[in-house]
Amino acid sequence: MLAPGPEHTNNSGSMPKAPTIEKLLQSGSAEWNRLRKSGQAGTDHTGATFTQLFSANADLSGLGLVGSEWERCDLSKMNFRDADLSNAYFHGGRLQDCDFRGANLEGCTFEKLKLLRCDFTGAKGLDDLELDDVDMDRVTGLDGEEAPPPPPPPVQGITAFTREQREKMLGQSHGGGGAMDGAGSAHPDELPPFRPQDPPGSLFFRALKRVGAPPLWVLDVPGLRPLLPQRLPPGSSLETLYREAVKTRLENKKPAADPGAVERAQKALRMGGKEANVAAVYLREVGVLPLFRFAAAKQLKGELRTEVEVDDLTGSIDPRTTGALLELRLTHEVVEHLHEVRRRLAAAQLYTSLLEAGFNPENNWDEALESADASLELANAATGEDRQALLEGFQVFAALPEEARLRRLAYLAESVSNLELLSRLPEGMEPQWLSGPEVRECHDREMTYVQSLKAQDIPAKVSALAKAELGVPEGEVPEDSDDDLFVHVRCDVCGKEKLIVQSPEA
Repeated sequence: MLAPGPEHTNNSGSMPKAPTIEKLLQSGSAEWNRLRKSGQAGTDHTGATFTQLFSANADLSGLGLVGSEWERCDLSKMNFRDADLSNAYFHGGRLQDCDFRGANLEGCTFEKLKLLRCDFTGAKGLDDLELDDVDMDRVTGLDGEEAPPPPPPPVQGITAFTREQREKMLGQSHGGGGAMDGAGSAHPDELPPFRPQDPPGSLFFRALKRVGAPPLWVLDVPGLRPLLPQRLPPGSSLETLYREAVKTRLENKKPAADPGAVERAQKALRMGGKEANVAAVYLREVGVLPLFRFAAAKQLKGELRTEVEVDDLTGSIDPRTTGALLELRLTHEVVEHLHEVRRRLAAAQLYTSLLEAGFNPENNWDEALESADASLELANAATGEDRQALLEGFQVFAALPEEARLRRLAYLAESVSNLELLSRLPEGMEPQWLSGPEVRECHDREMTYVQSLKAQDIPAKVSALAKAELGVPEGEVPEDSDDDLFVHVRCDVCGKEKLIVQSPEA
């Protein structure tokens, strides 16, 4: 076995060495790949020793690994392409889907291990490669054939290319190396770059330009500043009037309130009907304060819960519902859904950027996933380490029409923004109301919430009100009410006050 190279020598008095390749790979391939990409990792790792290493997707291409030892290692999708593995020793373990194309294997030994779907096409020194008790399954290239020709260009569009084709095309479109090989006539837009780091708004804007005439639903996501439809169909529904108001505002004009529509919107909130979400956001757009908010809470929360419970990794969440919850400051049992909506947005953002770059669930999208830290972060936010769930979600998303995919992305992005703002509201904006809406109404509107109190707070803060409303003697604490919540409300018109008791046993 050869002596360790200079990168593994630690002479006394010298500066501390950077972490070795052994330690970096033990900690996972992501940090190693990042250092390689930034040029901070050395290339000579002669004599490196790996024991019981479990690693996947590490880029070891072109490295000097002369005399390296790999004892009982489980390696998956490792890139040894063009690496110098002369006199290396692999003993025990398993190598799965590893790429040894063009590697130097002169004097290398594989002993008592399994090779599964590994590619040795074009490797050097195969005549001097020693194989001892090696179980091989679907291994290619060990008979010394030359590397196959590059794959043909995609037959339809850009949905079936390899990483090599992408790099070549990008080099042509940017005037880089390889552009003078006779194929330099490719249009720069023929192969879009893979940009998972782009925010949802950027992905949405680019895709919306491809759709053509903006659909009407883009007015449901004003926070993304969409391209606006030229004309809206006539109608008097609250949804139509809401979208007209949004369009007017985004055109830097002031929306006008329609008295009849305002009355219908207030009624929808009071009744907690199916139009409650659109009613709340319509009142917001025309600058009218809602007279009712708690009455609509059950309906709005039920709609949000129904959408969240759908078993779909990119299932849409209506931003008008989350916008209504924000406008009415209904925080109770709502903010807990933020994590799920963020998870769906991460998946939709990742899938949109993959499709935009020409990948699909059937062609090496997982290779693109490993090529960018931003895509790995999105994948982790969407499904953690469950790549099968990520694939299944991608298959569902890719099968949708383009406009439906775009709508999901936009709706999720707007809903995340609404829920994040809702999560920043102070506690107590919405007590856990159990009494019916009529208990809290005065002068045809809901009374304004003032404060929530525990029984021991009554004598010091609302002693007289407790006596008038509940018959509690002034200065005394209500009996048997240790767990009760006392909600103090006031009418903004006449100043009338109420103290409503909420009991956990109710």
